[in-house]
Amino acid sequence: MRHPQGVFSSTRKILFVVGSMMASTAAETPHGESGGEYEVIQLDLGHLHPTRPGLVSIATTVDGDVVTSAQVDVGHLHRGDEKLFEVRDYRQIPMLASRHDWTAPFIGETGAAHVIEEAMGITVPARVTWIRTLLTEFSRITSHISFLSWLGHHCDDEVLENQIASTVEKSRTIWQSCSGNRIHPMVTRIGGVKIRPEQEWCPDLRTWLDETDALLPRLREILDTATDIRDVAVIDPPMVDAYGLSGPVSRASGIDLDTRKASPVYTELSWPEIARRPQGDAYSRLAALCDDVTVSSSLCRQILDRLPGLEGPLETRLPTVIKVPRGRTWTAMEAPWGRAGYLLESRGSTTPWRLALRTPTFANVQTLEAVLPGTRTCDVEATIASLGWTLGDLDK
Repeated sequence: MRHPQGVFSSTRKILFVVGSMMASTAAETPHGESGGEYEVIQLDLGHLHPTRPGLVSIATTVDGDVVTSAQVDVGHLHRGDEKLFEVRDYRQIPMLASRHDWTAPFIGETGAAHVIEEAMGITVPARVTWIRTLLTEFSRITSHISFLSWLGHHCDDEVLENQIASTVEKSRTIWQSCSGNRIHPMVTRIGGVKIRPEQEWCPDLRTWLDETDALLPRLREILDTATDIRDVAVIDPPMVDAYGLSGPVSRASGIDLDTRKASPVYTELSWPEIARRPQGDAYSRLAALCDDVTVSSSLCRQILDRLPGLEGPLETRLPTVIKVPRGRTWTAMEAPWGRAGYLLESRGSTTPWRLALRTPTFANVQTLEAVLPGTRTCDVEATIASLGWTLGDLDK
């Protein structure tokens, strides 16, 4: 006698929900399936973690305690930045680009300005380049510290979480002193920067770097003692190319695609030696974030030493009406999670015909569908924490 299909099956469906909203309607489950078919598990990566706002859901099939298939559902917080670019003049675009990755908004606005400058053939003053580089590395540290807050949440270290919260808050105070804004600096101009004199905020930035460096030993200690994040969600080198991965994710798999090392500014700086961990697992990716903080802190200090001796304008003289010549331009820069690309197509008018963003966190998220199968359900949180995103950067 045959038993009815599924009576003794250990297969079930789990919908992992990452973010502060709950998936409760059929539209929020794949292929229009009823939410009742899924066991819903809300994942909380900590109140400081950038994945908390908004919603990303991952529909999985689980056999016993192992994920056998995964489908990521994004788009619940679609920002429409790329369409908005098409109806903004070129001076407005960096201000809008400041908003898609709110953990490192300065990098977004600078990347957008860079592709416009490249298309127009604008050479940025040397002093501007150094200031942009300083603020880019400052942004990278702030972003990484925000994502590393998961370690405090994971080990229930309330003291560490409070220290990270204080560090992030102080970074916003520095931005306020530098630009007048706490979150979105909006200081990048086509061909320049609009900031207050460096002496008002540079000493505070040095102090902040000292405090950030003091956090790293505790973060590394947690990483080294947390055995449950080793050998989790391994990304091998072929997957790096297949999914377009870069930044700390690719470096954790033994492939260094850092675009900064090809930049003339960065070649003038001394890079600290960092021990690489090419295992490609969640531990290696989180350790790569810590390594990046060490590198960026060193680069910031070197630039701060240079700034007092730099002279020159902070802006480039531009025509009253900016029109980018007809054509297509591609540029890329190193965002916190890897290579961020900007594709500008102009028809010669005052607004772009198309300005497309290639965000590294989108590549991270699509990788989840490949790395989650074979992962235990208890390791899903660590996998997501090591392949981070912000909703604006993902749902651009």
